[in-house]
Amino acid sequence: MKTIDIGPDGMAEHIVRFNELQPKQGNYASLGIPSEAYEMLTAKTLYSLLAPASAAGSHQFTSATGPDGLSLSIAECPPGDGPMLHAHMETHEIFFCLRGRFEISWGDEGEHADVLEQFDMVDVPLGVTRAFRNVGDDDALLLVIILGSNQNDIGYARAVGDQVAAKYGPDVRDAIEANTSMKFNVG
Repeated sequence: MKTIDIGPDGMAEHIVRFNELQPKQGNYASLGIPSEAYEMLTAKTLYSLLAPASAAGSHQFTSATGPDGLSLSIAECPPGDGPMLHAHMETHEIFFCLRGRFEISWGDEGEHADVLEQFDMVDVPLGVTRAFRNVGDDDALLLVIILGSNQNDIGYARAVGDQVAAKYGPDVRDAIEANTSMKFNVG
């Protein structure tokens, strides 16, 4: 079997150094979405490590290009922070706690919960509504692995859309649905 020798320069394109990562940044204000409204739905800070070349949405800000159907990110969350209730119908999501403690809640109302300690992992089945939140006293890190061909498959609970509308106005909720892959249609 013939192998490939890419050398140090070629391999450098495949190495991601955490201390050199920049958090994903989007220009959501130009779409009528205040950054605070967007951050309400996602982790406070997301570092996209690896995503397919065809990635869009938050995955387009990746540090390295990987195989189709696989994205790796690190969510950095201050105490109390994390994405609200959402589901993926076409992508598989796996959470691995790197540092801190995260509560994972699931069910259409978030009625079930468990806590991930450092180096614990949860593999959330397709179609299960889930949220996670840093329940520790310090910033925490969560490795997020997404598998599937539709990397922008995300739906939030209808109640989350109502919370966005109550806090930022219905026009912001509508702008999120019109200008991102996020929909408030779960449950």
